[in-house]
Amino acid sequence: MTPFQWNFPTKLTYGEGRISEAGAIAKEYGKKAMIATYARGGFLDPIIDKVESSLKAAGIDFVTFTGIEPNPRSQTIDKAIEQFKAEGCDMVIALGGGSVIDGSKYIAATSFSGGGCWDYVVLGDRKPREYTGAYPIISIPTVSASGSECNAGGVLTNSETKEKSFSRSEYRFPKVAIVDPDLLTSLPMGVTKDSCVDIFSHLIEHYLSSHAESEFADRITEAMILTLKDNFDLIINNLEDKEVRGQLALCSIFGWSGIQALGRTGCIPMHSVEMPLSAIYDLPHGRGMTIVIPPYLELMADTLPHRWAKLARRCFGVTESDDLKAAKMLSGKVVEWLKSTDSYLTLSDVNIPSDQIEKMADDVVRMFKGPEPDTTPGPRPVTKAEIVKIFEMCK
Repeated sequence: MTPFQWNFPTKLTYGEGRISEAGAIAKEYGKKAMIATYARGGFLDPIIDKVESSLKAAGIDFVTFTGIEPNPRSQTIDKAIEQFKAEGCDMVIALGGGSVIDGSKYIAATSFSGGGCWDYVVLGDRKPREYTGAYPIISIPTVSASGSECNAGGVLTNSETKEKSFSRSEYRFPKVAIVDPDLLTSLPMGVTKDSCVDIFSHLIEHYLSSHAESEFADRITEAMILTLKDNFDLIINNLEDKEVRGQLALCSIFGWSGIQALGRTGCIPMHSVEMPLSAIYDLPHGRGMTIVIPPYLELMADTLPHRWAKLARRCFGVTESDDLKAAKMLSGKVVEWLKSTDSYLTLSDVNIPSDQIEKMADDVVRMFKGPEPDTTPGPRPVTKAEIVKIFEMCK
């Protein structure tokens, strides 16, 4: 195992109806909140009303910023930052999916530290600005996917340059996550499927990209993958099953919390390859990962075949004893699983033209530079030619 440091500073408040505690919880962290959420006019409207009512009952002043997009735009977040400071807010309540929670992290930390939110993201050779602190964040997830409600990471999209990137800061851990399964049952089928694949992508990234070994991390990850698979089958047959929603919520939270990588932290090549899909075409991130995962697993199987084989055997029923042969079976097994849940997709299914493949590959190696020219970090450097091949295999 490699040396590591890990903590889980977010207080996890779980249970049906616990959204009603938002006001009492907020009272511990400030006097005036910004509720950051999606645009009104959808299924979240009554949930926004409940949070506002809870804050009023607790005597907490607030402003509500609506309009954060899926794949949150830096331009929108900068507007929220301006309002946060102009209104004298001292905490952010993030109500929504990973996009809203990610955007709220940038609101809280950039309002405290100065500048614009895009100043802080990873972008090629540019040195990102560093945060000096953040206002408190309370997260209320309405989607179980990214685990953003309990971690320090966050993605951001620049709608002017068509770039999507990320940053991470210890200052941005939410203080409290209110995980209420009553809210999660409102998710439609399409978003539910995307979110399950998003969780899966997080669970396998470090598992398949680290050269270190940690049986502890492997067993935790495998247990969450098996739990995810079982509950994916259940939730698509009953979207309102609160018990199943709760199980998926825990897979989401701990699948990207760091505990799944203790002693073998790796990198995120599949996420890097997906970034142009959601940046340029505004594709939901989980849907983009659905497209990218199978060809990546197929093309890169010989990189760390013992890791691919281990995952194939323990989570997908492969019995082949030869590591390389077992490794090459993993992609097919994942495709079978995705098809069994009616989740499998290709680039043509989402109308992304093949003539953009070269440009998307250029974006990946430009923004997320590997140790060698025209590469992005992976279990070994992933070349631009291989990224092009992955996209071609997605067609």
